[in-house]
Amino acid sequence: MTERTEDERWAAVEEAIELLHEEDVDGAVEALRAVLLADADNVHAHYYLGLAFMRRDKAGAALAAFAEASHRDPAHLGAVVYRGWCLYELGRFEEAIDAGERALEIKADDDDALHLLGLAYAETGRKSAAIGYLERFLKGRPSAEDRFDAEALLITLRGGAKVMPEA
Repeated sequence: MTERTEDERWAAVEEAIELLHEEDVDGAVEALRAVLLADADNVHAHYYLGLAFMRRDKAGAALAAFAEASHRDPAHLGAVVYRGWCLYELGRFEEAIDAGERALEIKADDDDALHLLGLAYAETGRKSAAIGYLERFLKGRPSAEDRFDAEALLITLRGGAKVMPEA
Protein backbone atom coordinates (compact mmCIF):
# COMPACT_ATOMS: atom_id res chain seq x y z
CA MET A 1 0.00 0.00 0.00
CA THR A 2 1.36 3.42 -0.91
CA GLU A 3 1.67 6.21 1.61
CA ARG A 4 -0.94 8.92 1.09
CA THR A 5 -0.08 12.59 1.06
CA GLU A 6 -1.63 15.12 3.41
CA ASP A 7 -3.60 16.59 0.50
CA GLU A 8 -4.96 13.14 -0.37
CA ARG A 9 -6.00 12.57 3.23
CA TRP A 10 -7.84 15.90 3.35
CA ALA A 11 -9.52 15.14 0.02
CA ALA A 12 -10.67 11.78 1.36
CA VAL A 13 -12.69 13.42 4.17
CA GLU A 14 -14.19 16.33 2.19
CA GLU A 15 -17.47 14.53 1.50
CA ALA A 16 -17.87 13.54 5.15
CA ILE A 17 -17.19 17.10 6.31
CA GLU A 18 -19.84 18.35 3.90
CA LEU A 19 -22.29 15.77 5.24
CA LEU A 20 -21.60 17.00 8.77
CA HIS A 21 -22.29 20.58 7.66
CA GLU A 22 -25.56 19.36 6.19
CA GLU A 23 -26.41 17.65 9.52
CA ASP A 24 -26.32 14.20 7.88
CA VAL A 25 -24.42 12.63 10.76
CA ASP A 26 -25.24 9.05 9.76
CA GLY A 27 -23.99 9.66 6.24
CA ALA A 28 -20.82 11.27 7.59
CA VAL A 29 -20.14 8.33 9.90
CA GLU A 30 -20.58 5.90 7.00
CA ALA A 31 -18.28 7.96 4.75
CA LEU A 32 -15.62 8.30 7.46
CA ARG A 33 -15.65 4.60 8.20
CA ALA A 34 -15.10 3.94 4.50
CA VAL A 35 -12.14 6.34 4.52
CA LEU A 36 -10.66 4.56 7.53
CA LEU A 37 -11.08 1.15 5.90
CA ALA A 38 -8.95 2.42 3.02
CA ASP A 39 -6.49 4.38 5.20
CA ALA A 40 -6.47 3.67 8.93
CA ASP A 41 -3.75 6.33 9.38
CA ASN A 42 -6.00 9.20 8.24
CA VAL A 43 -5.96 11.44 11.33
CA HIS A 44 -8.60 13.73 9.83
CA ALA A 45 -11.02 10.83 9.44
CA HIS A 46 -10.55 9.80 13.08
CA TYR A 47 -11.04 13.42 14.21
CA TYR A 48 -14.21 14.02 12.19
CA LEU A 49 -15.59 10.65 13.23
CA GLY A 50 -15.16 11.86 16.81
CA LEU A 51 -17.07 15.05 15.99
CA ALA A 52 -19.84 13.01 14.38
CA PHE A 53 -20.16 10.80 17.45
CA MET A 54 -20.25 13.90 19.66
CA ARG A 55 -23.23 15.14 17.62
CA ARG A 56 -24.91 11.81 18.38
CA ASP A 57 -24.14 12.29 22.11
CA LYS A 58 -21.95 9.18 22.08
CA ALA A 59 -19.09 10.37 24.26
CA GLY A 60 -17.50 6.91 24.54
CA ALA A 61 -17.32 6.37 20.79
CA ALA A 62 -16.17 9.96 20.27
CA LEU A 63 -13.48 9.47 22.90
CA ALA A 64 -12.14 6.43 21.05
CA ALA A 65 -11.98 8.35 17.77
CA PHE A 66 -10.28 11.39 19.31
CA ALA A 67 -7.86 9.15 21.22
CA GLU A 68 -6.91 7.45 17.96
CA ALA A 69 -6.43 10.80 16.21
CA SER A 70 -4.28 12.20 19.03
CA HIS A 71 -2.29 8.94 19.20
CA ARG A 72 -1.49 9.19 15.50
CA ASP A 73 -0.80 12.95 15.70
CA PRO A 74 0.02 14.06 19.27
CA ALA A 75 0.09 17.71 18.14
CA HIS A 76 -3.48 17.66 16.79
CA LEU A 77 -4.95 20.29 19.09
CA GLY A 78 -8.59 19.60 18.24
CA ALA A 79 -8.27 15.89 18.92
CA VAL A 80 -6.54 16.51 22.25
CA VAL A 81 -9.08 19.10 23.41
CA TYR A 82 -12.15 17.15 22.32
CA ARG A 83 -10.71 14.01 23.89
CA GLY A 84 -10.64 16.03 27.10
CA TRP A 85 -14.24 17.15 26.68
CA CYS A 86 -15.34 13.54 26.15
CA LEU A 87 -13.52 12.50 29.31
CA TYR A 88 -15.25 15.36 31.14
CA GLU A 89 -18.65 14.24 29.84
CA LEU A 90 -17.90 10.72 31.05
CA GLY A 91 -17.04 12.02 34.55
CA ARG A 92 -13.36 11.15 34.18
CA PHE A 93 -12.23 14.54 35.48
CA GLU A 94 -8.58 13.75 36.28
CA GLU A 95 -8.04 12.42 32.77
CA ALA A 96 -9.86 15.47 31.37
CA ILE A 97 -7.44 17.68 33.30
CA ASP A 98 -4.49 15.77 31.84
CA ALA A 99 -5.90 16.27 28.33
CA GLY A 100 -6.49 19.97 28.96
CA GLU A 101 -2.95 20.45 30.25
CA ARG A 102 -1.62 18.59 27.19
CA ALA A 103 -3.63 20.90 24.94
CA LEU A 104 -2.07 23.94 26.58
CA GLU A 105 1.36 22.46 25.82
CA ILE A 106 0.34 22.49 22.16
CA LYS A 107 -1.23 25.96 22.25
CA ALA A 108 -0.92 28.13 25.33
CA ASP A 109 -4.16 29.92 26.23
CA ASP A 110 -6.38 27.80 23.98
CA ASP A 111 -9.89 28.90 24.97
CA ASP A 112 -11.44 25.43 24.79
CA ALA A 113 -8.68 23.91 26.90
CA LEU A 114 -8.90 26.71 29.48
CA HIS A 115 -12.68 26.27 29.72
CA LEU A 116 -12.30 22.51 30.06
CA LEU A 117 -9.69 22.89 32.78
CA GLY A 118 -11.76 25.40 34.71
CA LEU A 119 -14.76 23.09 34.76
CA ALA A 120 -12.78 19.93 35.43
CA TYR A 121 -10.84 21.48 38.31
CA ALA A 122 -14.13 22.76 39.77
CA GLU A 123 -15.54 19.22 39.59
CA THR A 124 -12.56 17.90 41.55
CA GLY A 125 -12.97 20.57 44.23
CA ARG A 126 -9.76 22.44 43.42
CA LYS A 127 -11.23 25.92 43.56
CA SER A 128 -8.12 28.04 43.13
CA ALA A 129 -7.05 26.17 39.99
CA ALA A 130 -10.59 26.33 38.61
CA ILE A 131 -10.76 30.08 39.27
CA GLY A 132 -7.42 30.67 37.57
CA TYR A 133 -8.36 28.77 34.42
CA LEU A 134 -11.83 30.32 34.23
CA GLU A 135 -10.37 33.82 34.58
CA ARG A 136 -7.93 33.06 31.75
CA PHE A 137 -10.79 31.64 29.69
CA LEU A 138 -12.83 34.82 30.14
CA LYS A 139 -9.94 36.93 28.81
CA GLY A 140 -10.51 35.24 25.45
CA ARG A 141 -13.59 35.54 23.31
CA PRO A 142 -16.08 33.03 24.68
CA SER A 143 -19.64 32.83 23.42
CA ALA A 144 -22.21 34.73 25.45
CA GLU A 145 -23.55 31.47 26.90
CA ASP A 146 -20.10 30.18 27.88
CA ARG A 147 -19.20 33.59 29.36
CA PHE A 148 -22.39 33.64 31.45
CA ASP A 149 -21.83 30.07 32.69
CA ALA A 150 -18.16 30.71 33.54
CA GLU A 151 -18.97 33.95 35.38
CA ALA A 152 -21.73 32.22 37.35
CA LEU A 153 -19.38 29.39 38.31
CA LEU A 154 -16.72 31.91 39.37
CA ILE A 155 -19.22 33.58 41.69
CA THR A 156 -20.00 30.19 43.25
CA LEU A 157 -16.33 29.19 43.54
CA ARG A 158 -15.54 32.47 45.27
CA GLY A 159 -18.21 31.75 47.90
CA GLY A 160 -20.98 33.85 46.40
CA ALA A 161 -24.29 32.43 45.23
CA LYS A 162 -24.89 28.77 45.86
CA VAL A 163 -25.46 26.34 43.01
CA MET A 164 -29.02 25.08 42.93
CA PRO A 165 -29.37 21.30 42.69
CA GLU A 166 -30.56 20.10 39.31
CA ALA A 167 -34.21 19.14 39.19
